[in-house]
Amino acid sequence: MALVEEQGGAAVQTAESTELRPAQVLVVTNAYPSDAALYRNAFIHRRVRSYVDAGISVEVFYLHPPVETPYSYLFDGVSVTVGNASAYDRRIASRSYRSVLVHFASPEMLDPIVRHAPTTPVIVWVHGFEAEAWHRRWFNFTESAKEIREALARRSSYFHGQLSFMAWLLSTNDLDVQVVHVSDWFRRHVVEPDAGTATRRPHVIPNVIDEDLFRYRPKSADDRLHILSVRPYASRKYANDQTVAAIVELSRRPFFDRLRFTIRGEGPLFKETVRPVEGLENVSIHPGFLRQEQIAELHRLHGVFLAPTRFDSQGVSMCEAMASGLVPVSTRITAIPEFVEDRVSGMLAHPEDAVDLANQIEMLYYNSELFLSLSQSAASSVREKCGFASTVGREIELIGVDA
Repeated sequence: MALVEEQGGAAVQTAESTELRPAQVLVVTNAYPSDAALYRNAFIHRRVRSYVDAGISVEVFYLHPPVETPYSYLFDGVSVTVGNASAYDRRIASRSYRSVLVHFASPEMLDPIVRHAPTTPVIVWVHGFEAEAWHRRWFNFTESAKEIREALARRSSYFHGQLSFMAWLLSTNDLDVQVVHVSDWFRRHVVEPDAGTATRRPHVIPNVIDEDLFRYRPKSADDRLHILSVRPYASRKYANDQTVAAIVELSRRPFFDRLRFTIRGEGPLFKETVRPVEGLENVSIHPGFLRQEQIAELHRLHGVFLAPTRFDSQGVSMCEAMASGLVPVSTRITAIPEFVEDRVSGMLAHPEDAVDLANQIEMLYYNSELFLSLSQSAASSVREKCGFASTVGREIELIGVDA
């Protein structure tokens, strides 16, 4: 069996290797984990691994246009092929699947199915950027006129064509296609308005939360004094500047020295964002990417998850913290209220209001009984909404392939 070397040095099987058991389901995605890149669309692999565990035969096609010669590798028991549009077209034309599952849909992913397998059932997950108008992430181009000009240029070069494609995808009769939205808010307020059409066959299924990894451990009253922030720092959508501003505001309040803050994150905005709180003795700052197991351990040591946002279709890291029993302090905006009920399963502040974020933490400080009640409610409610049965279990039913 021929081997080639993947980027990063790992030996992998070539695409010429054969399957011992023909796959029932093909997953098509724009990225997938490997031993050299464990976190690349890891949330898709968690789904695929669950399908395999349920007895469904699955293979993955990672559509990566720069790859001239397709190659395959095995990751955690899943067969993955990496190839360009031509290789993908050949795969669809030459093999028959019971269904095709698509993540981060693009014309390149759907056109070969229309040409070669129009009767094959297709399920498309709509996650975020691929279904948004150019202005949705306004917070990422407010620093200079150059950023605004670049965003406006992409309005014509990318967004117009992609949203026209999404309008076709949501309403087409050319394929047997069903569309999964991760939140009802995202479907009603972003995807359908930006595409200009309703979804013909919609489903709302959030991203799954690993209930075994993010186990609920009852919190003590003192845990409300330990506040955690674990966020990416590659975009201003996560409002990390609001987290820092809230800590600065709390530093002016008489109980501040009793609080302990942990800030963890990775991205080009990290250093400049956390600079205002670097000198505070009760603020621990550590850059770097964390494995899921490390995040779960941080959950065990903290009681409050500080996660303001400017735009979220779900807020997966917040939901993971809730599953561990942390009380989320977030923003009353976008899809967040769909997953956090204010004063019932968490605390929600006004958008762009760091003082109100600080007020929510102060309320928890002075009301330990509220904190304990919210902790229990956060863990139970997020399991009901994002646990296996409500997410991947429903997806397996939707796929409709017998194990």
